[in-house]
Amino acid sequence: MTNAQRLDHVEDELETVKQLLVSTASYAESTSRRLDELTIKQDRTQFHLDELTIKQDRTQSHLDQTGVKVDQLSDKVDSFITHTQRLFTKTGSEIEETKARTERLEALMLKLDRNFEEQKSQFQEFQLTTGAALERIDRVLDYLLRQQGGNPNPPS
Repeated sequence: MTNAQRLDHVEDELETVKQLLVSTASYAESTSRRLDELTIKQDRTQFHLDELTIKQDRTQSHLDQTGVKVDQLSDKVDSFITHTQRLFTKTGSEIEETKARTERLEALMLKLDRNFEEQKSQFQEFQLTTGAALERIDRVLDYLLRQQGGNPNPPS
């Protein structure tokens, strides 16, 4: 091979190396752009993750507050139920006592009714007896007055 051929061959190889370098530089620039884009996307993703963490913290805080409120409400409901049960028990006792008193009152009313009817019957009997006695007294008086009618001075 001659020097000219060798020179052509070296120039051809240099041209190939030059093309490879240009291609490598282009690839490096493309990779650099993609890396920049990925960095931007990673920054955005990190920003969104940070926002999500903040929102999660707020949500957890709201859940904690809600839990406290639910516990407070549960305590109030338990207290209300206990108080209501006491009232029902007390009211039940009062109802039973009122029923017992009502039954005693009804028994007393029946006894008073019987006594009234008995006294009414006795009074009617007394009226009849008294009326009959007054009639006899009246007849005796009439008889005496008639007897006395013939004698102007009544006996002393």
